[in-house]
Amino acid sequence: MTMTLAKKNINYNFSLIVALLMGLTLYFVTSSVFAQPSQRLLLPDDIIVQTQQLSTREQLDVINNINTQRSAEAKVLIDSLVQQHARQPLTNIDALRLSLLHCFNLLEFGEFNQAIILAKQGEINARQYKYDTARPYFIQCQAEAQQNLGNVLQEQILTEESLRLANLYSEKQAIVNNLYDRSRQNTSLENFNSAIEDLRYALAIFDEAQTQFQNWYLLPKSYLQSEIANVFFSMGDIEEALYFAELAYKESSTFGKLNFAFAINLARINMALKDRAQVLYYLNKAETENNKNTSERDFATGNALLASIHLYVGDYDVAEQLASSSIVLFSKYQEPIYVMRIKRTLAKVYFAQHKDNQALSLLNDIIEQATELKQFSDLEEFNQIISQYYAEKNQFESAYQFQVQRFDAAKQAAEKLNNAHFMQYKAKITAQSEPIDPPEKSSNINQSLILTALIILIMSIGLVIFITRNPRNTNNVKNNIENQQLNINNMLDNAKHGHYQLSMLLIDMSHILTTDMPFITPRLKNTLREQDQLFHHSPNELIILLPHTSPIGAARVVSQIEHVLEEWQTEGKVNIGVASLHQLDSFDALLKKAVLNQLNKIKSQEHNQKL
Repeated sequence: MTMTLAKKNINYNFSLIVALLMGLTLYFVTSSVFAQPSQRLLLPDDIIVQTQQLSTREQLDVINNINTQRSAEAKVLIDSLVQQHARQPLTNIDALRLSLLHCFNLLEFGEFNQAIILAKQGEINARQYKYDTARPYFIQCQAEAQQNLGNVLQEQILTEESLRLANLYSEKQAIVNNLYDRSRQNTSLENFNSAIEDLRYALAIFDEAQTQFQNWYLLPKSYLQSEIANVFFSMGDIEEALYFAELAYKESSTFGKLNFAFAINLARINMALKDRAQVLYYLNKAETENNKNTSERDFATGNALLASIHLYVGDYDVAEQLASSSIVLFSKYQEPIYVMRIKRTLAKVYFAQHKDNQALSLLNDIIEQATELKQFSDLEEFNQIISQYYAEKNQFESAYQFQVQRFDAAKQAAEKLNNAHFMQYKAKITAQSEPIDPPEKSSNINQSLILTALIILIMSIGLVIFITRNPRNTNNVKNNIENQQLNINNMLDNAKHGHYQLSMLLIDMSHILTTDMPFITPRLKNTLREQDQLFHHSPNELIILLPHTSPIGAARVVSQIEHVLEEWQTEGKVNIGVASLHQLDSFDALLKKAVLNQLNKIKSQEHNQKL
């Protein structure tokens, strides 16, 4: 008996040693892939000189991390690598990524048509080199270019297709990027809950996206936080908007041009809060950053935004000068919608300076322009400005005339919004109807290396799990997944028809090891009543439906679940969102309420930590 135990122990230790060696092999093989440029490297004035001393791959990583913040320096580095590639060709994967980063850099300088051409060629090259995983990124670049050109349908179709491919190839960076783009589309369509849900998921997987095996392109984390602020601002929740805007401003990826953009956001939010001191504080910050701009187009954008802030604080002459300068520059770049909107700001400045005739002349011009461009939301606002002016002058007949025009524009804007909703739905259907081809087999050495590393990782984890835990196989998972939506809908319908309360718990399990999940689920079920049901909503989320349970009762269940999960948490605290069912709630609506409850708890936890 002793000999048998000893032999088992030797085999056990040997297996652990093998697993450890395989893990170390994986670490050394992939450490260069996971490496991210340090913050210290992204900030110095001589960033170009320092970066050019690095390897090609490291230079590409730096370009990715400064493209939106220091676009001019990114362009210099890209041009240098393009010249290097012409002299001595880069590897296929490096050449492909250079082309991709070049595409996104062109967007920063308003070269939208050129970006579309480059993106289309890049996708062709990705297929040719058998790097299909790069395709969603090139399609995303096309989508953003189309958005800037005002081609809404093309933008939405391309975004959905890019997201479909990103999910197919498990490209977390592309998923994050496209969720951000889709959230902006949803915000413009007033689908605020959908926008928040996309951004919440993008934030949840951001750290994982940063460490995916092959870096392609990933937007800054602060973009997601800033867009959440924008959604809350659009919903009228100014306090929440302020919280996330401040979070974005303090995020480590915020430097360069983003310092300006987020300072402007904070100034505008504080305008809504009527906090003049904070407006002036962030205005000063924004002006300091705008003076550093070397791009003429960025300078034009900066002047336009600063003009509206100076108008608010009463610096009318400065506001006039900034708006006029911006109009000249955007006219040069042939961007009529930007010109039209800046003229609106200039008209408001003229009213403040008592130059009424100039203001009215300008507003009549842009009303004609908005009608021609079918920008009905702008047209509604322009007519409202003139109507309000005439009402204040007691010229009620003229005020009424422009109010009628305003209501007509509002009706057309609503119709356009409904059409946009339909186009978004059509874009999703189009993307879903595309045939899903498996990724082509690649003979490329880099992809083979990554595949090998993945196999080693899976084998190592599998071996350790088998030795240390050896959990039982769960053959019924597939059937449960197929039936769970039907069960959920039945529970919601029963609660509505029976007119009794039902609460939902949404449990974020991202702080729990995946390998522990099979052991946690039975423990949670033992905590619940017989009528309560637990569902796996996603790999990192659980949903619990509690029939005949009020919000107070749900809070008690939350406390019990938190107690159960304490021993399994790796770091942080499991976040549990709570929502109560109302008669008109669908499953999606109930889920989104739980998501918002989670976000509020995150804010509260971070606030308490600061205290």
